[in-house]
Amino acid sequence: MEVRAICWDWNGTLLDDADVCRRVMNRVLAQYGRAPLEDLAVYRALFRFPIRDFYASTGLGDEVFLAAATQYLVWLDESIDEAALQPDVEHTLTRMADRGILQVLASATLPGPLERQLHPHRVARHFDRILSIADPYQASKRDVIADWLRDSGFAAEEVLMVGDTNHDREIAAALGTRFLHFDRGHQAAPAGVPAIQALDELVAWL
Repeated sequence: MEVRAICWDWNGTLLDDADVCRRVMNRVLAQYGRAPLEDLAVYRALFRFPIRDFYASTGLGDEVFLAAATQYLVWLDESIDEAALQPDVEHTLTRMADRGILQVLASATLPGPLERQLHPHRVARHFDRILSIADPYQASKRDVIADWLRDSGFAAEEVLMVGDTNHDREIAAALGTRFLHFDRGHQAAPAGVPAIQALDELVAWL
């Protein structure tokens, strides 16, 4: 069945923020006397949803999770302007629009911070809808994407989700959409999962 809509993840997929997030996480880890994540490969090997599980894997257990996550969000908001778009974002979004494919953006970020992240990059015009979460400590996009899909008029098989984490992949499986892993974000693609190394590969993949 032809792809008629793409649901894009933002952080890590269109916004190249994984190393910014690693550096902010290292500030939090230092505050709690934990070992830093030495490089992006270490970060990508540990990062996962639920976010609480990722924190636990770094030594920040339930007893400090809320305080640590709150501090992380404050520092990330101060540092996120250091992140650039991934290569070929504008070109890829334009090509998808030229093919008549509707595009929406979904992020595990609160509406205010997400608007601030989007603003300097001038890509919001490409999206029919911008979907964000309500609770940063339980960062699930499933409900907002499910609500959009229900109202969209598209069959699940006509929608392609493009993301960089297990959370994106699990949402796609739960909703019955297609999924493509972007392999230069917060997590490496697991074996056997369809993946692209660069966003402009999507044009040929479709």
